[in-house]
Amino acid sequence: MSKLTMLGLGAMGTTVAQTLIENGHDLTVWNRSIQKAQGIVEPGGSCVKTLKEAIEASQVVIFCIHGYTATKLLLEKPDIVPLLAGRTISQMSTGTPAEAREPEAWVNQQDGHYLDCAIMVYPPSVGKPAAQLLFSGAEKVYDECAPFIKTLGGDIRYLGSAVGAAAALDLAVVTRLSTITVATVYGIHICESEGVPLHQFTGMYPEGDRSYHLANNIESDQYDQNIAATVGTSIEVVSAIRSLATDLGVNTELPDLLLGLYQRAAAAGCTELDNASLIKVFRAAN
Repeated sequence: MSKLTMLGLGAMGTTVAQTLIENGHDLTVWNRSIQKAQGIVEPGGSCVKTLKEAIEASQVVIFCIHGYTATKLLLEKPDIVPLLAGRTISQMSTGTPAEAREPEAWVNQQDGHYLDCAIMVYPPSVGKPAAQLLFSGAEKVYDECAPFIKTLGGDIRYLGSAVGAAAALDLAVVTRLSTITVATVYGIHICESEGVPLHQFTGMYPEGDRSYHLANNIESDQYDQNIAATVGTSIEVVSAIRSLATDLGVNTELPDLLLGLYQRAAAAGCTELDNASLIKVFRAAN
């Protein structure tokens, strides 16, 4: 039996899988696109063709796919439900606390175990000392998963048994980062409108600040390369922030504003482009 199974090989899932393999973990992977899966496991993992084979291969199954709903659809398949007893499901998708509580309750009903995770860095940072990951769920489950968890970053934080904690803190932090991203692009727009060189703008901040990345992409007019996060990903994240605000009954004006700007960028054809492409929204308003 393989120690771990990885489901989902997008940008983040691919990096997590490669990091686990590089750290000596016996990994089985499954992805809807079998070609992508085969490319990932060449260094030392195993690739299977069906979801059932993937679940059967390991006691710990990591989901890094497009949201909690997609995970639910896979787990609730008739041939999968009977396999969940005794297995641990670790979810690594952006969502709300309510979305985390639902699968935990359901997986527990199937006599399985559940652990929620929020990855707080972009894919290139996974496995590095500064990589920060948040986990919440039953402490016993977390402790059992610790051997693989510790290979994914140097700043691992267990937030306790309340399974929604990781999602809540994730969205709180991402709210700040999303706002900074939009404000930075707007600041760049002010500078370029007045003819202020962008290096003078970025020079106001420490080396490595996200303003450098955004300014470089805008100055070169390249948004399909050197991508830190796409507009489409930001729409998903900000939508989750808005859902959380609605669930909590708190003010939604900030996520409404952010979501509107990102959606306008998507309508301009920027869904798969770096967030720096938000500059097109601000330029179009002139």
